[in-house]
Amino acid sequence: MAQSRSDARRLGVFLLLLYLFLILLPVILAALQGREPRPWRDDLASGLAMAGFAMLLAEFLLSGRSRRLSARVGMDVVMRFHQFMGHALLLFLLFHPFLYSLPMNVQPYGEPDAATWLSLPLWPGVTGLLAWMGLGLLVLLAVARDALPFRYEAWRFWHGFGALVIALFALHHTLAVGRYSQEPLLAAFWWVATALAVLALLHVHLWTPLRQRRRPYRVTSLDRAADRTWVVELEPDKAAGHDGSAFPYRAGQFAWLKLKRPLFRITEHPFSLSSAPAASAQLEFTIKEAGDFTSRIGELPLGTRAYLDGPYGNFTLEEGDARPLVLIAGGVGMAPIMSLLRQLKASGSLRSIVLLQANRHEGQILYRTELAEMAQSMPLRVHYMLAEPPANWPDLSGIPDGDALEQLLPEEQRRSSVYYVCGPAAMIDVIEAALDHRFRVPAEQVCSERFRYSFGARAGSAGRALLAFSAITLVALGAVLAFALR
Repeated sequence: MAQSRSDARRLGVFLLLLYLFLILLPVILAALQGREPRPWRDDLASGLAMAGFAMLLAEFLLSGRSRRLSARVGMDVVMRFHQFMGHALLLFLLFHPFLYSLPMNVQPYGEPDAATWLSLPLWPGVTGLLAWMGLGLLVLLAVARDALPFRYEAWRFWHGFGALVIALFALHHTLAVGRYSQEPLLAAFWWVATALAVLALLHVHLWTPLRQRRRPYRVTSLDRAADRTWVVELEPDKAAGHDGSAFPYRAGQFAWLKLKRPLFRITEHPFSLSSAPAASAQLEFTIKEAGDFTSRIGELPLGTRAYLDGPYGNFTLEEGDARPLVLIAGGVGMAPIMSLLRQLKASGSLRSIVLLQANRHEGQILYRTELAEMAQSMPLRVHYMLAEPPANWPDLSGIPDGDALEQLLPEEQRRSSVYYVCGPAAMIDVIEAALDHRFRVPAEQVCSERFRYSFGARAGSAGRALLAFSAITLVALGAVLAFALR
């Protein structure tokens, strides 16, 4: 496993460098044109605009659901990168109009060289202004998503459609008035990059639904697993055209699930599979009532049509790794961890396993009976932790942290174990910080998956990812500044 995680990190570094090259490529092409430099503020404004527009187009690719990328570096890393670079490009593009020093659409007296003035005709000016204002609104609505008075599906539609409109307005503005972007090679770059962005959007909202149409599923079972938490089982709907082939997932991965609604409507949501490929032909999802889509999951009729897009994620076990396992689940984060346990049981694994399942109260505990049975036939030690325990609670109390791990694990096992952590972002941050700073567990031995992508996280892998993203932004800003001062 250590080698595999190291490979993933090397791939991550390569992808970051590739991303940096691509967003700076238009600035490089502009510098190679050999034009007479304008005042540094004006070229800085142009450089920020070009790098920011390239970042904007790259955002479509980051949200295009690459299975291979998510399986290697993790979907939470990809989406945190998408969020962070959205903020970075916003700064680049919002500031660039205020940096110009040359007059707009006015040729100075006695100066025939157009390089000393800025031409901004009406319609390119309008599209530029609309893209500029729309981008600020788009990012603001993304940051405030949880507080908005409309459904997630509506937000998601307008987020994608709005980003596309902004990109098209920005393309028109860039090609019409960009001093450097009117050169054929750089103009071709903008056309190709915009086309790829549109294709990424079509991949998610057109081609994926068409592919799903050929492989429908149906709900065969719906059971309450805990307080406000349900287990939904699916099987291929052969009567509707499914060929009966197995869903090609690995234990611990997730899929985008669409229930009951027609195709091409944005009503899908990501859920981890709690079943295991080796244990059952049916697919099982453990879903908590937590929003518009899931609030009535318990009323879902049997036989309901379902569609899947996936699998995604790298919260998976590595073959041949025999080191001890420590599994830490918070709430419905138990779903992918249960998938791992079921796979281990089905494969006859002899790995030593410690499971810590944390919840607010006892009624939220998942799979209690099945875990007790597993503990009888596997080298598995199960512990439950409650933030609000009842009287005479025999197990752990509080929230998962370094003290809890110290209670559960002997000192010699803490550094030798491999950790899988899934649940609320705040819990994962605390656990990762304890493993990193307190127990000095190598990062290659920790695999975590967040159900929400916490932009502000500072601990563990989230903190390291944000440092990497910040470095990319600063390097890009430095390159743009060098372009302006050349």
